[in-house]
Amino acid sequence: MGEVHLEAGGDGPAVLFLHGSGASGAVWRPVLNELRERRIPCRWLVADLPGHGRSAHRQDYSPDGYADPVAKALTGLLPDGSPLTVVGHSLGGLVGMTLADGTRGLTVASLTVVAMKVAWTEEERSRRSALAAKPPRIFGDEEQARELFGRVSGVRGPAFTDEDRNSGITRQDGGHRLSADPGITRAAPATGPELAARMSRVTCPAELACGDQDPGIDPDDMAAVLGHPVTVLPGAGHNVHIERPGLVADLVERALGR
Repeated sequence: MGEVHLEAGGDGPAVLFLHGSGASGAVWRPVLNELRERRIPCRWLVADLPGHGRSAHRQDYSPDGYADPVAKALTGLLPDGSPLTVVGHSLGGLVGMTLADGTRGLTVASLTVVAMKVAWTEEERSRRSALAAKPPRIFGDEEQARELFGRVSGVRGPAFTDEDRNSGITRQDGGHRLSADPGITRAAPATGPELAARMSRVTCPAELACGDQDPGIDPDDMAAVLGHPVTVLPGAGHNVHIERPGLVADLVERALGR
């Protein structure tokens, strides 16, 4: 595994896609398919965040701990000063905000944050801490590991390839397990003042969005904390990029100024 697994394709303005916690870059397949069908010119860049998918594990899973190696992985892929559009889902939105603060040598021209949770209950925090302490579950059957990854990430169904489904599993002790580091939930989730401060340092135009059927996201809370209006996407839950990829493609088109 490299520190950050990064895939690229297409031609045109650069767009970086960042996935949510427990997933891999494979979740963006439906959106990339939609952009291709619409013939939207862009050079897409899809990262597996550190500790996820095909990227290496690390100790620091803070927003900066994610953003620093992603920025490093982009070195050489973009001409100096080349504008970059960043689209992040959930955790990926937080990493996108961090990349867009102007401190890592990237020229982020536009930021789209989709379905980022801004408030956590004590029960949710405790559950995260418990998950971080659990050893990974080893499956003798590779397909069982793929099925678990599909439940965790949403990578399942005909929209995804075998390679996509394999992106979140790895071999261990003669069996298969999720490749994500259990420690990704060790860091306390960012909320309130920290999120507001990070958003205030974003140096480019930003659009926030969430599905109207996302049980964990209140658009009013999201808007209040981050200080921006939120576009509510109809008929979509948390994984809007999988459930309603056309709506996310609309956001990408808007970010590119089309």
